[in-house]
Amino acid sequence: MASSQLSAHAAETVAMVQGLAYSVVAVGSVVLLYYLLAYVRHVLANPDDRSWLLLGVGIAAGAVYGVAGVAAMATESAWLGTFAEGATLFFILFAALGIRQMYFMGYADSESPRALPAWVDSLVIAGFVASWWTGFLVEHQLIRLVVVVGWVGASLWALYYSVLAVRKHEGTSIAALVRNLLPAIIAVAAVVFADVLGTYAGVPAAVDALWIVGTVLVGTFLFTTAIAIRQQGGEVERMYDWTTWREQTLEEVDPDYTDD
Repeated sequence: MASSQLSAHAAETVAMVQGLAYSVVAVGSVVLLYYLLAYVRHVLANPDDRSWLLLGVGIAAGAVYGVAGVAAMATESAWLGTFAEGATLFFILFAALGIRQMYFMGYADSESPRALPAWVDSLVIAGFVASWWTGFLVEHQLIRLVVVVGWVGASLWALYYSVLAVRKHEGTSIAALVRNLLPAIIAVAAVVFADVLGTYAGVPAAVDALWIVGTVLVGTFLFTTAIAIRQQGGEVERMYDWTTWREQTLEEVDPDYTDD
């Protein structure tokens, strides 16, 4: 009797922690999306709408993942759990596409290093969306295959272009954003990978432990990315802060001063 009560208590504790982990990702994604929108609107001088839109869609997928996960646990609905699993794929995919687009910022059309035309991105997105919805509506096993293939490809894609983007934009706000966001992408990939391996290895306890740690790390890195973006905006605001800069006219300048 005591053993069964202990097992029930342990299962209840794990479920509560999982719900909190989902909530952390959802809140972190919403906060990051808010600061990202403010950053693009009020801080960037000449934003590339395509790259920020792709990145925003990826972060929004993170919010969908968190909300769908909480809803699935509250309602014990299998299809919501499957929907949350698919959201991880689109988080990684769109974040990778956004980071890739950031790398191309600053290149003239004549010197762009694009190996493939821009429409290929749309084709890749359409292919993954169609494959996932087909698996979701027709055959659920197909979803797992799409997630695994998408996880491998998009994660490597994100890692590769993150390194290139940081090198190219070193010292800028883009480099700071990518540095903080990349660990969240890697953590999401690790969670998916652990879940897939655990399904076939038959070690649910280990999967639960890795999932909880990985998901909390995802939420943490989303918050740190939001903080990094807010700091970039704060630096710009301080440049025009009347408490740190004094108004000065030409008449107030020392007449003996020259540029020689």
